[in-house]
Amino acid sequence: MTAKPLLKPTARNSDFYLNRLNTCLEEAKEASLPRVRERSMRAAAAWKEMYEKAQLFERRLGR
Repeated sequence: MTAKPLLKPTARNSDFYLNRLNTCLEEAKEASLPRVRERSMRAAAAWKEMYEKAQLFERRLGR
């Protein structure tokens, strides 16, 4: 049996995360149901964290 190769995660630039963050914020603003709004806000918080981490990574790489 052969071992599966280790797959490296694909790196995305911070713009991807920023776009997803803004999309979630727009969805939250347009949502009429409270739980949908809350779900969008939770997703936006997660995307914001990923965006900030991506920016830090890009700064370390000197982009």
